[in-house]
Amino acid sequence: METDLPLAEELTAVFARASRMLLTEETVAHALQLITDAAVAAIPGAMGSGVSLMKPSGERLTAASSGGEIVSQADGLQFELGEGPCLTAWATGQPVLVSDAAADPRWPGWSAAVASMDVGSVASSPLLTGTTAVGAVKVYARDPDHFDARTVRLLALFAEQAALFVVHAQAREAAAALSQQLQHALFQRDTISVAKGMLMARDNTGEDDAFRTLIAMSRRSGETLHETAAALVRFSAPSGT
Repeated sequence: METDLPLAEELTAVFARASRMLLTEETVAHALQLITDAAVAAIPGAMGSGVSLMKPSGERLTAASSGGEIVSQADGLQFELGEGPCLTAWATGQPVLVSDAAADPRWPGWSAAVASMDVGSVASSPLLTGTTAVGAVKVYARDPDHFDARTVRLLALFAEQAALFVVHAQAREAAAALSQQLQHALFQRDTISVAKGMLMARDNTGEDDAFRTLIAMSRRSGETLHETAAALVRFSAPSGT
């Protein structure tokens, strides 16, 4: 099916570059900055672009932007007022086109707030993973009626790829965090095992009795079991080691 989209070759190059970046940059922030830079380069007439996401605490924010403070300001007004094209795209899972930002009746508070800003047109598309929207990507233009249905289709394709980048980066970060947690848990287990061995040798007792002794020491000191075991190991280590 012919989509009649501009810059097809440029867009392909943009996503190829983003894929290479994710092989070396594992943070979401790096991936999103690349996405916003690429959006401005790929969509004719875009003066700025931004990606909005939600923190684990539920706070919505502009996670990355290109094109100056105007993107952060326009997005910040949406978060403050609880209305606007990007929040609508996010909430409905559907792309949104704004022909005249200052006069659009769908968000009277936001439209009035941006009337004095250099924002004429907006196009926004949700970042979808299945049926769930994890954020939104948007582009801004200075003139009214600058974006059209072709822009919306292009941005939807761009958002589809951007969502994959975001989810991939988040998954890698989550895996790295889990790996660190597992390493920490294994380290704690090994420390406790060493401490139990020391108590077994000192008291000439079995493993269960040594473990109960370690628990009793932990309760008396008010420290965690690992802290108690680590202190015992340090105290018993030969000087100079």
